[in-house]
Amino acid sequence: MKRELNLRDLGQVGNGAVPKGLFLRSGKLSVLTNDECAALCGRYHIRCVIDLRTPVESAEFPDPLPEGVTYLQIPLLKDAAVGITHETGSDPMTIIRNLRKNPEKLKEMIQDFRALYTDIVTDGYSRSQLDMAVAKLRENAARGRCTLFHCTAGKDRTGIVSMALLKSYGVSDNEIIKDYMNTNRNAFWPTIKKCVGIGLMTWNWSLVKMAYNSFMAQRELIETALKEYSGHFAYE
Repeated sequence: MKRELNLRDLGQVGNGAVPKGLFLRSGKLSVLTNDECAALCGRYHIRCVIDLRTPVESAEFPDPLPEGVTYLQIPLLKDAAVGITHETGSDPMTIIRNLRKNPEKLKEMIQDFRALYTDIVTDGYSRSQLDMAVAKLRENAARGRCTLFHCTAGKDRTGIVSMALLKSYGVSDNEIIKDYMNTNRNAFWPTIKKCVGIGLMTWNWSLVKMAYNSFMAQRELIETALKEYSGHFAYE
């Protein structure tokens, strides 16, 4: 289950600076059945789930949460973004299948991930949502409530919230980058399978390479976010 969800406890980061068992980062929970999700929430004592996806994504692939778990939606992006959000029609694999005979068009549609990471930590809307997510995570932790937060793959939006949360606990940039890159332990084989499929559909190596880079965590992206992130949090 951990492999499918890209699930991990942020309390393992920062040599004791972050409390254990209170912050779980993950991919979307819609891959679970109702019983599996209930078992997950029971195992980790999850009391709140923060969904970072767009409302359309969440409606199409809802979290099957059991009763008693609070659900909060705090989307980091207003609109669909190819390669980041996964609404029907904007999912990367769907677009590739539909435009496989036009690889140059496909390349144009792949997002500038560095610009997206910068926007999430600097754009007025996205930054306010990011701050709200971190504040809620800290508030729940102060009350002893375990919170799971997720986007779709648990890589980009989840990675940026993890960065901001860890930063608020004084975790070093090196530790934050290490946690971000740990996503690739779970992402590697699913990405290879997708890239093989893309290669068979398009026979375009440069497109396969671009797709690989978009599905895997890239160190320079979180470094960009860290550089642009200038916020600080004051908690009583």
